[in-house]
Amino acid sequence: MNLLPKVFLAASLFGLSAAAPAVVSANELSRSEKVAKDTHEAARRSQTRIDQVDLASSEAREEYLSNERSADVTEAYNRQLAKLVESQEAELADLDKQLLSLEETDKAVLPMLGQMVATLDKFVAADLPFLPDERIERVEKLHGLLNRADVSVAEKYRQILEAYLVEAQYGRTLEAYSGRVEQQGAERQVTFLRIGRTALYYQTRSGDQSALWEPSRGEWRTLSEAQNLALKTAIAVARQQQVPSLLELPMPKQEARS
Repeated sequence: MNLLPKVFLAASLFGLSAAAPAVVSANELSRSEKVAKDTHEAARRSQTRIDQVDLASSEAREEYLSNERSADVTEAYNRQLAKLVESQEAELADLDKQLLSLEETDKAVLPMLGQMVATLDKFVAADLPFLPDERIERVEKLHGLLNRADVSVAEKYRQILEAYLVEAQYGRTLEAYSGRVEQQGAERQVTFLRIGRTALYYQTRSGDQSALWEPSRGEWRTLSEAQNLALKTAIAVARQQQVPSLLELPMPKQEARS
């Protein structure tokens, strides 16, 4: 009777002693998992911080390198700008010298241009009286041109030279043109014929009267009937209305030389 309870008690104690290690092992496992989980989480957070620090370092490095490159570009630009400024200063100095030289040239050339216009003016006044309005107006424009500050010396010279060339061409051409002539206080419409600078004639529109300009006397000399007919033919030739032919026209009388 007493043996059974002892055996049962012993068995119970054995069961408890066998179950205890299982309970302890489960608790330890749970704690180990928690520790491992915490460790893993801590490692993850550490890695995140490391990544953040690394990213920040990379960004800082890129910013630094970018600033370095920007500084290099700025320095190169400043060097180039300094060279450009130096070059422009040299060009300005050279332009100042040229302007000074031009001013000195202008002082020397302007009197010469004035003399050229004055000479042309006298020449037109002393020449045969053909195209008087046109030629006098051209000379007057040149006088006005000399006093204009907005026109360069080169342009003034060009226009004066052009006027000289026009006058020079008159000496090599045959020309017939319409105009007016004053006689005995009255103006008459006539046709002029100019043979270079050698002779100047006119013929009335009706063709019944002609005259030759006599420079030595400063007046018109009436032509004969035969000379009038020859002049009519010469005018037609000048206007290309008739084939050129040999004509006999009177020439101005030459001044007697002393």
